[in-house]
Amino acid sequence: MNKIDKVWELHKSIYRHLKKKAKSLEGEVSKELVQYEKNQRKYASRDFEQSSMDELFNRINQSHVVYLGDFHSFDQNSRNLERLIRNLIIQKEAFSLGVEFVDIKHQQAIDDYLKRHITELEFLEQIEYHETWRFPWVYYRPFFQMARENNVSVLALNTEGGLKERDEKAAHQIQQFFSQNPKSRLLVLFGELHIVKNKLPQMVKKRLSPLLPNYKDLIIHQNLDEVYWKLHEIHIEKHNQIITFEDNEFALLSAPPWIKYESMIYWYENLADSPELEINDYLFNEGVLYLNSNVPENFLYLCEKIRETLEIEDKIEWESLEDFNLYEHQNLEIVTEKIQALSQQRLIDFFERLVSEGRVFRIPQTSSYYCSSYSINRMGQLAGTHLQHLAHQKQGLDDQKQWLQSKSYEKFISIIKTNAIGFLCSKIINPYRKCDLYGDVLTQLQSIPTSDTKTAQKASILHLFKDCIELEDQTPLANILKNKNLFIIHEAARKIGFYWGEVVYEEFLMKGNRQVNQVMNYLFSLSLDESEFKKVLRQILPKSIYPKHKKRYF
Repeated sequence: MNKIDKVWELHKSIYRHLKKKAKSLEGEVSKELVQYEKNQRKYASRDFEQSSMDELFNRINQSHVVYLGDFHSFDQNSRNLERLIRNLIIQKEAFSLGVEFVDIKHQQAIDDYLKRHITELEFLEQIEYHETWRFPWVYYRPFFQMARENNVSVLALNTEGGLKERDEKAAHQIQQFFSQNPKSRLLVLFGELHIVKNKLPQMVKKRLSPLLPNYKDLIIHQNLDEVYWKLHEIHIEKHNQIITFEDNEFALLSAPPWIKYESMIYWYENLADSPELEINDYLFNEGVLYLNSNVPENFLYLCEKIRETLEIEDKIEWESLEDFNLYEHQNLEIVTEKIQALSQQRLIDFFERLVSEGRVFRIPQTSSYYCSSYSINRMGQLAGTHLQHLAHQKQGLDDQKQWLQSKSYEKFISIIKTNAIGFLCSKIINPYRKCDLYGDVLTQLQSIPTSDTKTAQKASILHLFKDCIELEDQTPLANILKNKNLFIIHEAARKIGFYWGEVVYEEFLMKGNRQVNQVMNYLFSLSLDESEFKKVLRQILPKSIYPKHKKRYF
């Protein structure tokens, strides 16, 4: 079995495991919910064609009502609505927003909040958010912030009752809205089971077709299981995928399906039955939650599977995988003690800065890893860091010497390699993870005020990223690193490492590039040689290719 097949086998294994666990946490569900789920699977199994972002936005601009499916525990779905809203704002298109997570009886509270008559906390208390919805408010807060800033009205659509009854009442609410605002456009964020063609959209169409000449609607599904796996079966690349079932029915794929089930498990185990998590927790903790006691077990599982998938058994002994300690921000006292034990104050200051910035990292001279808050992306990244550390140990790395005696360019190369492995491994677990590429950094540099001292550090990091990617063979790394402190070197190297990991996954690993083993051997090696680094830099990012790189929209 080749590496590509092993990646897909790993994906299927993770998918089956997480979906089964998520469904087991649901408990007994109603017959109506079972019927709605069966209906969605039926419609999601239809034939489809590939589409494009231009086609999607053109269709949005032609539609009276645009439905976007929401998997409530998964923040990626609400982020995509945020992206659509920003696009409409940029285009100066007039629209309103309809939301399921507020009951229609609380419409006045929405209006008062948008007019700044009440505070955010008062708004959440008035709509009984914690009692009636219980999904993190931080998922939805950006919609209201953009609505307040851009004079966008928000329509409450939720009610009590069964699924069909709630659809009927939402359809009536939408009808009432258009009877008073016939020239408006409405973006509706509603549960993914409700926006299937023969459910809420059909009910709304029956009501609005007599009212609005040439009525058009658009349904945008998100991250449908059936579409994801069918794309794999027909060997079509899934990343940045937009497909269409019909002229008015699209689907976005911005995450693999197992990630939404992971979010569902996360919600059940941390929020669903946790009355102690009050509104203030949503407001001030920004949705940071804590995974259960199985974190070490899950981390070990990821390490084992990634080791097998990348075929690096010869580099890392299986028995050594269990040699780790994971800490998060609840264990800051232990982490601080380990950092304080480092032998140089500048290293102590540096790693304490990484903690304050919420970075994930390994503490030097240990197999201890810090992760400010656990997520599947960060766990995958730390798994890669752990695997590289074990490979380095087997090769006899003197960890203390590398941090204390190495030159700046050697630290720079080392940090790039560690983050490249980390990001690559997180992509193996979540192939839709994104990072800034060359084009994104250029755009950011153009938007940074040159006279603003507050952004000087960010500009320095971005310029170092750009200078490294554009590096000529005859230019010493020391030239571009001159007068840069360790934190700036780290942050630029981290971004470059992520970029490398993205390209190695997409262009080498998943396309069966014969050079993948050579690149992987380099990333796991101890080499900090500058000439070898430059050679691999151009191997991963050829001069004719990297100027075209920009991360996908969804």
